Amino acid sequence: VFPITFTQTDDKCGSAAEHAKELSDQVANVKDQTGQNKVNIVGHSKGGLDARMYLANNTQDVANLIMIGTPNAGSPLAENNDICAPAVYDLKPGAPDTKVKENQDTQYYTIAGDWNPDAGNCDLSLFSPLQQGGYNSLPKPNDGMVPVSSVESLEYSDSLGHSKSCHSNLLSEYEYGLA
Repeated sequence: VFPITFTQTDDKCGSAAEHAKELSDQVANVKDQTGQNKVNIVGHSKGGLDARMYLANNTQDVANLIMIGTPNAGSPLAENNDICAPAVYDLKPGAPDTKVKENQDTQYYTIAGDWNPDAGNCDLSLFSPLQQGGYNSLPKPNDGMVPVSSVESLEYSDSLGHSKSCHSNLLSEYEYGLA
């Protein structure tokens, strides 16, 4: 397992296009360290969009992309929002990174959050109030930030299942088991 941190561009607020360029170097590094021809990428939220941008360059380096809570068709919460720009622009419905083409050499998978605030599963999050508001305003089902319909919008991806956690808690043992 090689966690990815973007150091050349802003990790939290960098654009998908810039992250995709940096991801190219990091994938090459992982391949060198492991001696493997291909890697598997697991991307949470915008990390899935960053990986899709990377894959649109016709790389043959990625066997599987698992996208967890990735707004593949964007999130309505980003429409009138400039927080964390330019990253938020990549999250808007219709953004260029939501429309990139499929890489024929990669299998695509999704895991979506189908959260209900009354059930909990978001206690550890600093984003709980934001996700509560998102849950109420987004099409249901959703994870408080991204509708399930957006996560599962790619015709060429297969769903690995749904989690009962909110968006910021979609990286638990449960999601690991689905992946």
